[in-house]
This record gives sequence, structure tokens and C-alpha cells, in this order.
Amino acid sequence: MELIYKGSVKDLYKKENHLVFKYSNRYSIFDWGEMPDEVPHKGEALASMAASFFEYLAKKGIPSHFISSLDATSIEVQAVNVLRPDWIEGQYDYSAYQDRPIHCLVPLEVIFRKHLGQGNSLEGRLKKNPAYLADLGLSQMPSGETTFTPPLIEFSTKLETSDRYLTREEIAEMNILSEGELANLRTQTQEVATELEKLFASFGVKLWDGKVEFAFGPETQGARQLLLVDSIGPDELRLTYEGLPLSKEFLRQLYGKTAWHEAVKKAKELAQERKTQNWKSICREELKEDPKSLSQEQIEVSSLLYQALANEVAGVVGRKKPFAESVTLKLWHQRAQQVLGNSL
Repeated sequence: MELIYKGSVKDLYKKENHLVFKYSNRYSIFDWGEMPDEVPHKGEALASMAASFFEYLAKKGIPSHFISSLDATSIEVQAVNVLRPDWIEGQYDYSAYQDRPIHCLVPLEVIFRKHLGQGNSLEGRLKKNPAYLADLGLSQMPSGETTFTPPLIEFSTKLETSDRYLTREEIAEMNILSEGELANLRTQTQEVATELEKLFASFGVKLWDGKVEFAFGPETQGARQLLLVDSIGPDELRLTYEGLPLSKEFLRQLYGKTAWHEAVKKAKELAQERKTQNWKSICREELKEDPKSLSQEQIEVSSLLYQALANEVAGVVGRKKPFAESVTLKLWHQRAQQVLGNSL
């Protein structure tokens, strides 16, 4: 197999006319890319969960690019092209999508929200831009207690150096998909969210929100088929178990009150003002901040999170549990309470 892309979390290999996702123990938060530490067994857990979710959703009538599991850390998928927008005169150019290409990534991240919760980003963005309320089809300002049925859908950029949320008008100006395809993207994401919510609820986990990606498949009757792509797991979903974050949010909280995190936020603001993509350089060279390593205890509990969740998901969908039976969410919860308490 030929390595074609090394990501911050997984590596992509070419295998004949397919791709292989090899999940590593690396992790990324706040758009930084690869962080200083590795989380043991994370790769095995993510590969197991990706296969579990894709197989489960296929049975519910939701197509994806998934073909099969290969080994403990790898899955095989159909290949899709990635048409990266060009950076021209201070903005991104999406003209490569105007010819309605197929077998390529939709350059949008689709965000679904089932429950809001305190401190959510949506409320703040709506207060800054009240017109966005109508754009989302909402008649009143949501609060931290709001539950959306069906799930609320938002869109952000996927192939830019920093994600930015998009209005319907901005998506139309990008000219990357038709109104009908955008409606299908919304509906299909709501179906994914609803099925995942039921799955997690079956073992006591609450799904709050998440993000998914799609690719354009063949065109029929004026609309291209949408295939669920990339990965689904705790790095793409916000989950809680008995009040504690059971997702990448756990790792975010470990770094949430550090000087590095504050510098990341400042660097992104400065990069936007200066119309540059290089916020990471601003953070490192101008603000002199890099992420520090986690403690051994923090790493161990982070590893336990991924292992325990992979075991629970596999058990529900009828796959073999990838880790020892003793690795449970209850065990993780006991350890996590202590670690988060020490981090705050």
C-alpha cells in the first residue's frame, strides 16, 4: 500500500482503486493538528467504532463509502477526490465545483445539534448576528435548555485552514451544490443524527451534537447521490455519560484553561484581521505558545475513554468487543471524575 496522506489523526493509503484509513494514537484539538502526546489504543478504538457505525447506519438505509475492516487499526473505503479550493487574493475560490463533479468530497462540514447545553457556541453567534436565526428556520432565540426535533443543521467550511459557519446565501454564492442537494444534505444528516441518538441512548450515553461529511456520488434525476464519508466517532460527536464529556471534548477540557488555548483564540482573531491563513505561526512565533504535554494519568484516562466507548458500541451493534470486558464506561467515569477535578 502507498501512503498518500498523513493527517493529524489518521493516515490514508492507496490500495488499488480503494483507500485505507489507518487510525493512529495521535489526536488534534482546536484545529491545531498533531498534539504532543499519543493516546494508547485510540487507533484501535476509532477503527472499531468507524466500522460499527457505518455498518449500523447501512442497515438503516444510509449509504457510505465504507467497504470493510482490514485489521485492528484500519478500514477500507471507496476513494473520493478532494478538490481543494484555491486561495486567491485573500479568499477561497470554489470554481472547481461549478462543473458538478462526482466521486468527490462535498467541501462542507455538516453540523447537527440535538441538545444545546450551557456555553454552546450557537447562542453567542446568534446574538452577534440575529438574522442567522431565520436562516436556521428558528422563530425564537434558543437557550442552553433547548432540544431540537428534528436536529438543527448548520454548515461550515471543510477545506479551509479554519472552519467558518456559512449562511444559506454564502453557500449559494460558493456554487458547489444545488438547492435540492443542499436539502438532501440536511435531511440525510438528520437521519444519521436520529439513528445515532437511539444507538447511544441504548447504553446510557447522551448525544448532544456532531459533525459529518459527505461525498458526491453518481447523478440521478438532477441530483447527485450523497455518501457518508470520513469517520464517525467520539472525535466527531459530543457525548456525555452521567454528566461527563465522553468525546474529544474531554481532551479539550484538559487544555481549556491553559495559556496555549487562549493564544490559539487570539491568533485566529489576528489572522482573520490580517487576512492570512497562518494563525498557527502567529500563535507560535508571535504569542510564543505551544501545547504542553498531558500528565500520565490524563493520558491513561483519555485512553480508557476510547476503549470503553468502542466496547459499548461494538456490543450494541453485534460486533466483537475490541478490548477486555473489564473496560467499561463505569470504570472510565470513576477515573475521569478525579482527573477532571484535578484539571479545573
